[in-house]
Amino acid sequence: MTHNLSYSAVAARGAPASSDTQPRSDLMKLKKSLRDLMTQYPEGITLSKARRFCPLLLDPELLKGHASVRQLLASMPDVVTLWGLGVQTLLLPADTNWNRRSLVG
Repeated sequence: MTHNLSYSAVAARGAPASSDTQPRSDLMKLKKSLRDLMTQYPEGITLSKARRFCPLLLDPELLKGHASVRQLLASMPDVVTLWGLGVQTLLLPADTNWNRRSLVG
């Protein structure tokens, strides 16, 4: 409890994580995890595999405000690019410069 402590006492002790900082921290962890995954799969990975390899994608706190995991991923264009629809969705690294026709192949 920090109600009766001075600012310097709270700063020295460290304030408890607020509900605002925890989701941001988890989002940073998710982005790092996705970047690592994209390094392992530079040619892309299916959405279903990404869900298995990256459990944070199913975290209810991170999904707040998003209708689906796909929508959450679409909100991170700095990390991943989505290609395809439904179960056929492929996650690609954000910096992918592929010709989309080459994916249809």
